[in-house]
Amino acid sequence: MKRLRYPVIFWVFFFTALSGYAQDVVFTTPNDAVNFAVQNSQVYMLQKQKTLENMKAAKFGFQDFLPSFTFGLSETDNTSLLSADTRSKSFEASINQDIFDGGKKKLAYDMNRLSSLYAYQDYESALRAFSSDIMSQYYQLLMQMQMVSIKEELVGAAKSQLDIIQKEVEIGITLETDYLEYLISYMQIEYDRDQSKRDLQTLERKFKIVIDLPEEAKLTINDRTYDSFTYFYYELYTEFLWAIIRNGSTEIKKQYLALEFTRKQQIYTRRWYIPKVSAQGGITFTGEAYPLTEPKYSFKLNFEFVNAELFPLRLSNGYGFDRERLSNVTNSASVNLNPNPAYGVQRKLADISLLETNIQRVQTEKNLRETVFDLIISHDNSLRSADIAERTIAILEKRVEFSLHQVEQGEKKRIEYLEELITMAQTKIARIEYHTQAAAQERALEILAGFPFGDLQNVCKKQNI
Repeated sequence: MKRLRYPVIFWVFFFTALSGYAQDVVFTTPNDAVNFAVQNSQVYMLQKQKTLENMKAAKFGFQDFLPSFTFGLSETDNTSLLSADTRSKSFEASINQDIFDGGKKKLAYDMNRLSSLYAYQDYESALRAFSSDIMSQYYQLLMQMQMVSIKEELVGAAKSQLDIIQKEVEIGITLETDYLEYLISYMQIEYDRDQSKRDLQTLERKFKIVIDLPEEAKLTINDRTYDSFTYFYYELYTEFLWAIIRNGSTEIKKQYLALEFTRKQQIYTRRWYIPKVSAQGGITFTGEAYPLTEPKYSFKLNFEFVNAELFPLRLSNGYGFDRERLSNVTNSASVNLNPNPAYGVQRKLADISLLETNIQRVQTEKNLRETVFDLIISHDNSLRSADIAERTIAILEKRVEFSLHQVEQGEKKRIEYLEELITMAQTKIARIEYHTQAAAQERALEILAGFPFGDLQNVCKKQNI
């Protein structure tokens, strides 16, 4: 037993450490976070599977064009007191096939296939929106990490000056009121730094929940996105991007499809003179005992004017025959009279509904166009603000360096130097916020265009504008 104790403890410790290590996650790009979240999302996995199965179902929707078969078997025993009992047996088989319906089934079949295709495109759009949300939270977390880093640097610089001014007070070079004023400002930026750290912890917990990562797992982000941000303006490509987004918009396609389907269906229902033609064939075996060897055949053509709402007419022409001869011919006609005083009003309402559907489609296109333009303008404005902030930072760095020299020479107060450090830190944070806004707006454009994230700039660069 003593020999087994240590190996068991070793393996328990090994697998415990291994399981803890397996939970550690490192992201170097936002795509890493997106892939991790999508793989762990059962909702989108099931939604994809469901959408694909619906597409298969729509593909096999041609069953409406296939014939239907009916089979029947009956046995009858009749008893009588004054005569012999009789027995009869029969077996029936029939086939029904629609021959012509004016294109109604073909229209519905095409509609279902396109609808299933657009449903899959909706799924892809929803997946891109989910991925964009993951990226937004990823960049929020990354931005907060950068903010904490900037504020840590600010606190470090302020602390070094605080130590100096504290010594100057002790030896009587600096007034204690100046020290207290500086101390108050230092405590404020230190509190601000600590608050940013708490916000970072909150964002990290929320991000772990979204990507389905255990809270006890260690999350590391080694991303240098803000170190090499690309400034690309889309204002010159506005019309080019709008054409791509308009032609690829699933919502516009679905509304146009619904409009065309309603219009064609309306045209079909108003062609009262076009009948629905179907054929029916059958065979019947009858006899008193098995095997049944007396077949009789039948064939029938049906003409139904179902679009004549006020007077639906039905015509049929049937034939019955056996192996030797034609046994019967049946012709029938029937008509129902359905008075409808509101018939003309209903037709006008149907026309108005069609116009409303078209107006809604046009309005959707206008709203989408406005959204695209707003995103482009907002994106470019964010980049311009970031560019101004970047140039301001370059000036502030030189100014801070010169101010430090002035402080050392006694020409400027340390509190004034601290205010300049705070201004530079705020400008650096503002630049990161502008970069984050621009990235989010660019992703929104890529979702609308149906492009993979990061491809929008490459597509625009290929255009000679």
